Amino acid sequence: MGRSVCKVRQPESEKMIEIKISGRGGQGVVVASQILAAALFRNGMWVQAFPSFGAERRGAPVSAFVRADREEITLRCGVYHPDWIIVLDSQLLGNAAILSGIKESGSILVNGKKIPEEFQSMERGRVFAVDAVAIAQSFHLGSTSFPIVNTAIAGAFAKASGLISLDRILEAVREAVPAEKEGNEAAAREAYERVKER
Repeated sequence: MGRSVCKVRQPESEKMIEIKISGRGGQGVVVASQILAAALFRNGMWVQAFPSFGAERRGAPVSAFVRADREEITLRCGVYHPDWIIVLDSQLLGNAAILSGIKESGSILVNGKKIPEEFQSMERGRVFAVDAVAIAQSFHLGSTSFPIVNTAIAGAFAKASGLISLDRILEAVREAVPAEKEGNEAAAREAYERVKER
């Protein structure tokens, strides 16, 4: 009762936004989904955030998903056709599964110094890049060899998508991140300013 059959090809509502976040264990993929969900919730939306794990070890590929809508969400299934794909480790772009299912009008946000060449000629959708690694390292988030980029990516997503304000992201960061709050907020702010569109 109250549950919707999962519609694989189309979300329950045309206003529904579905986001897939991919990265590696230890980069903060799950916390990134929680930050985005909390920020969207503060914007008056119904939200879901849930992870999908393979091997649960540092460095292994990890994905997490966010679903947001102005109406109550009754879907209880995975995200198969995201509006947004956020990639925390650009080396994962060689895996075709990372970008599979994205809507024709979907958008991509990549952690990288520049837009990968394979996206330069995309006819539809929008592509954004932000050097979240450099930003995280500058605020000593994680280690030099394995920076935690989730808050920088969240800030970049706010600017790229226009779905949420930076203030909402910062509120969500304060709530979701247990340590280095000032550094994480600063990373989100800087990434918001530095994200670039193709």
